[in-house]
Amino acid sequence: MSNNASIVLRDFEEEDFGSLSELWTETGIGNPARGDTLESVRRTLALGGRLFVLAAGDRIAGSAWISDDGRRLYLHHMAVLPELQGRGLGKRLMEAAVSVARQRGMQMKLEVSEANPGAMALYRNYGFQTLEGYRTMIRRSTE
Repeated sequence: MSNNASIVLRDFEEEDFGSLSELWTETGIGNPARGDTLESVRRTLALGGRLFVLAAGDRIAGSAWISDDGRRLYLHHMAVLPELQGRGLGKRLMEAAVSVARQRGMQMKLEVSEANPGAMALYRNYGFQTLEGYRTMIRRSTE
């Protein structure tokens, strides 16, 4: 795969979605139950969200998806291809995401698997803290 210099950080374009879905599947964050569709991306972007991608030619090598609920920002789908991890690409994505929060003067929240200590360390380096006593809950049904 390309060296870091040939990997471009940019905003998502709709034609990226197929490669982006492959990234999410390969990194284990893609799941049909999550509703990660092109339409859901469009909706979050229309509501002030951002979706950064790391483009390596015609392949998406990383992503950081930010949604904005008007109160705080949420960082979703932070991912880097496994073969490119450990090369500073996650830091590039985090810099872009945290920059959005700084520019808007908003807090940012995220969820991370306890089975991913590398991601937890990265997030701590950017000032994220564990919310002790909280448990994440979700209602996936739309009915």
